[in-house]
Amino acid sequence: MGFIIDNELTDSVAIILHPENFDTLAMNFISIHGNLIRPFEILGIEILEDTSGKVPKNTIEIVEL
Repeated sequence: MGFIIDNELTDSVAIILHPENFDTLAMNFISIHGNLIRPFEILGIEILEDTSGKVPKNTIEIVEL
């Protein structure tokens, strides 16, 4: 959440994460909230898993919607 707030992101963007980082975030979300609803959003920002292999591990990519 800190990244979203610190960078003042709005629902006009999505965050794309490396698959390992996505899984870690998703598991943390599930442990707190009990389930993961699709689309996976935090503070209205959609969180996506990189399926292209282009997002390096431990990197946050932001794309305009």
